[in-house]
Amino acid sequence: MAVAPTPSSLAAPTLALNHTEHAYIAVEGLAGSMVITYMLQFNEAIEPARLRAVLRELVSAWPRFRGVVEAGLHSHRMRILPDNETTDQLFDVAWREDAHVDAGDPAALERLHHQILNEVVPLEHGLLCRFRFVPHATSPALFLSVHHILFDGRSALQFLTDLLARLNGGPRIPAQPLEAASHLGALAPASVLQWPVKLWRSFQHRAREGKLLKSLHIQQAAPQGHPYLSIHMLRHHTVPVDTQDLRRVARILDLSVNSLVTLALCETYLSYAPNDALAGAVVRQSVDLRRYYPQQAGHKPRLLWGNHVGAFLVTEVGRKSLRERAASIKAQIDEGMDRFERREMLWGQLPGMAMPVLGRTLLSHIVHGMQRKGRMPRISCHATSLGNVSKLNAPDAKLRMVKLVAAVPSVSMLHVVTELDGQLLLPVVWQRCDATVEQVDEYLSRVDDTLARIIDEGKALVGG
Repeated sequence: MAVAPTPSSLAAPTLALNHTEHAYIAVEGLAGSMVITYMLQFNEAIEPARLRAVLRELVSAWPRFRGVVEAGLHSHRMRILPDNETTDQLFDVAWREDAHVDAGDPAALERLHHQILNEVVPLEHGLLCRFRFVPHATSPALFLSVHHILFDGRSALQFLTDLLARLNGGPRIPAQPLEAASHLGALAPASVLQWPVKLWRSFQHRAREGKLLKSLHIQQAAPQGHPYLSIHMLRHHTVPVDTQDLRRVARILDLSVNSLVTLALCETYLSYAPNDALAGAVVRQSVDLRRYYPQQAGHKPRLLWGNHVGAFLVTEVGRKSLRERAASIKAQIDEGMDRFERREMLWGQLPGMAMPVLGRTLLSHIVHGMQRKGRMPRISCHATSLGNVSKLNAPDAKLRMVKLVAAVPSVSMLHVVTELDGQLLLPVVWQRCDATVEQVDEYLSRVDDTLARIIDEGKALVGG
């Protein structure tokens, strides 16, 4: 006989959504799905029941995994479902074992990843995550699929750290407290008196940037412009270069590995129009806003799950030597980061801050209208990075992650750059209506060739 729930078991906290999360809700109808997906591959067999039990523990430990969207009178909030038998039932649907898929076949894993990337999860019902396990004797794979309103890549790395530790016999993760923060805390100046000058400087930069972009022929491997989107396409890709060589050349050019990849992407796009003086490569770069919250706010980065990401543009034009290109890109990246530090990114964020007030219906109307009229922001690609994830494997761990492929839905081409055990993983997501698989394969081949050339030229700068 079923037992009626008690009032205490029905209690569930709510969280305010930040403006990025409101945007994800609004754009989901246009994009088709907004689930970020991670494919993890391991070095040895995992007992499915053991993996399932650990994942269920982590859904209990991290409350945001139980978040659902709840409509209010004028806006939306996130409701955290109680950790009870209802969550058990929802988890039963979220977990699936795909024993028919061969985890030893990279093409089969890519096809499954593509399918998962296009799946829709019920925003107002839950769970907003899916766990797909592909067993194998030597290289099993787990697909983690999470609606983007739950968290970003930095939160995902915390989850993967806990997962690997627990699978290797670590202690059970206790229930974690909830934290939520408005982006305003990471963007606004400390004093209200500073707002006018910070807004003005931010406006000036956006005006100069907008004028430059309008003057350029922005190069794209997957040209945008279709009035309606189709499906997210995905290519897994490992760049055929050793990351030690990348790191060595990055040091020679006074760049990070991520900045060197940005340089290669810019060079690749400019190669599409070598004789066009107005050809431009425009790469949007993600920035983790957690570093910009004031210390007195008391936020703990480990607990600050959700979406705390800003962005700026790197724009390259014309022919330059390798050192000139590297210096230009470094200067733009340094300036972009400094503008966040100086609190001079406010103007571009004001439309986003209005999203909770505008509401989902009006936001969706605006987004659909921009897409149909070809007014969506035009860039070459978006590049974000998980960094070097090798450290997620503890030195003495028996079960190790040997591959991590991250994919994020996007209306423009998007890379998630990841380094793991000497490999540079550069998967790409794009809209199928914008380019064929063959066209994107040719683009990835160009990227490989460009990186190989940059490594050769970089070594030559110091005599090999």
